[in-house]
Amino acid sequence: MNINQAYKILGLKLGASIDEVKQAYRQMAKTWHPDRFLESQQKLAAEAKIKEINQAYDTLKSYQPTEINSAASSSIKVDSNHTTAETFYYRAMEKAQKGKYSEAIEDFTQAIRMNPNYIEAYRYRGLACSKLGYENRAKSDLKNASIGFDEAVYSIAFSPNGETLAASSGEKTITLLTDQ
Repeated sequence: MNINQAYKILGLKLGASIDEVKQAYRQMAKTWHPDRFLESQQKLAAEAKIKEINQAYDTLKSYQPTEINSAASSSIKVDSNHTTAETFYYRAMEKAQKGKYSEAIEDFTQAIRMNPNYIEAYRYRGLACSKLGYENRAKSDLKNASIGFDEAVYSIAFSPNGETLAASSGEKTITLLTDQ
C-alpha cells in the first residue's frame, strides 16, 4: 500500500502527524470493528474494512517523516523506515524543541544504544534530563559527552530554546558561543 492510499483510507491529509494518524486509526477501528455488526454480510464487510484500516495504519506508523531545524535553520526530513542512531537523534531533537523532554530522552537513549560514542546524543540527553530536574543523570550524560574531547567541558549554558550560549572548560576558561 502506498502512502497516499494509507492517508486516504484513514481520512487524513498528506503529512498528518503521528498523533493524528493514531487518533484517526482508533476512531475508524472502533467504527468498523466486526463485533459491532450482527448480520454476517455486515461482519464480512467490516472485517475487510478493518484489515484495510490496519494495513493503512501500519504503513503510516512506520513511514512518519519528521522535520527538524538544523543549526543552519534548514529543514531535514527523516524517514523512520531507516532506524539509525541519527534517526533517533533527530526525532529526539524535534521533541526537545517542542518541550517533550521525556519523549526526547527515550529517543536520545535509543540513539546512544545504537551508537555508544554518540557524543551529541549524550549532550542533549543531559540537557533534557536537566530540564526535568534529573540532575545526577544530566551530570553523567554531560560527563559522557566530554569523553573523547581533548579538554573536558565542565559547564554548559543553554538559552531557553536550547541553543548553547557558553561553556567552561578545565583550563578555567569560559567560551561564549555565537552564531557560527
